[in-house]
Amino acid sequence: MSVVSGACRRRWAAVAAGAVLLGAVLTLAPGARSVEHDVASVSARELLSRAQASDTVAYTALAQSRGTLGLPDLPRFGSVAALLGGTTRARVWWSAPSAWRVDVLSATGEQGTYGTALGIVTWDYERNALVRVVGEPGARLPRADDLLAPQIARRLLAGVGADDRVDPLPAADVGGRPTLGVRVVPSDPRSTIARADLWVDAQTALPLRLRIVARGGQDALVTQLSEVHLGAPERGVLLPPEPPGAKVDFQVAPDLAASIDQQSPWLLPDTLAGLGVTRSLLQGTATYGSGLVRFVVLPLPHREAHQVLDNARSAAAAPVDVLGGEAATVSSSLLNAVVAQDADFRHAYLIAGLVSPDLLAQAASELFADPPPRRP
Repeated sequence: MSVVSGACRRRWAAVAAGAVLLGAVLTLAPGARSVEHDVASVSARELLSRAQASDTVAYTALAQSRGTLGLPDLPRFGSVAALLGGTTRARVWWSAPSAWRVDVLSATGEQGTYGTALGIVTWDYERNALVRVVGEPGARLPRADDLLAPQIARRLLAGVGADDRVDPLPAADVGGRPTLGVRVVPSDPRSTIARADLWVDAQTALPLRLRIVARGGQDALVTQLSEVHLGAPERGVLLPPEPPGAKVDFQVAPDLAASIDQQSPWLLPDTLAGLGVTRSLLQGTATYGSGLVRFVVLPLPHREAHQVLDNARSAAAAPVDVLGGEAATVSSSLLNAVVAQDADFRHAYLIAGLVSPDLLAQAASELFADPPPRRP
């Protein structure tokens, strides 16, 4: 995807909102469940539950994801624009949640990401560079492995509630394997998701295809596995390379979102806009809500907040009426964001979610009305 630099600057707010929000949504781990493999005659809700428990199903496959969020490339946001606004192809070797490999395929080469018991390792073949991430950041930008059909299906649909509609879909062949289908329709009108259609392997309940449709009727994200082969890959394939002469880097905060998460001074509240927090309050950012209605709050330093608001105005963002400060809304088919800064310039936030702008504006108003204290 190619855009001019001026357009990039004007849409900085939308990029930040989408990147951080999807990072938060896609990296929330689903709850542990027992794995069952006899799925041929279960109900639609049982099928969804067993799909969420499929992370121990070993397989190899080709993967393709196609996003239509239209985010421009910007420095410090890595490959987020390509992941969420274009087509990504990859090879996948999956043995277990702590033993996997995903190689993104491009016209010029491959980039590998390895999941190990000690953390994530990335290998850039072209640059001869190896990066080892120390620990698991509380917040981070999405990676290619987050958009694999099994990964995003397990995480995004883990919190489907009792009031959400869950219906069976006709069986289909996906990736060379017979599947069973299920459709999830959010009951809460504040969600920007119209429906999520999921097809899982009829034998193991491994998610093979996920289609997320926005309220406007367009496909926001379609991700699928093909050439699927069940069974553990060879152990050697899962080991990160150790090439002589390669540049090796150790990182604690591998991207912009992780860096802000660690450095923010504010202790965010345990509820906002009527939704409870779903991640540790000791982190700089916080995610509120669950299932298909959730949003993330990213406290911004003063300089970044001023830049985001200026660029939101340039992008003709809609102003938001909040007491005690200034705010603007940036919207897309699936993602909405509110950029807010209080009158004394001490508190500023990027609040983004797969939810209505009104819900995000309510969260901003509450943060201004009762400013959070400093973190211990």
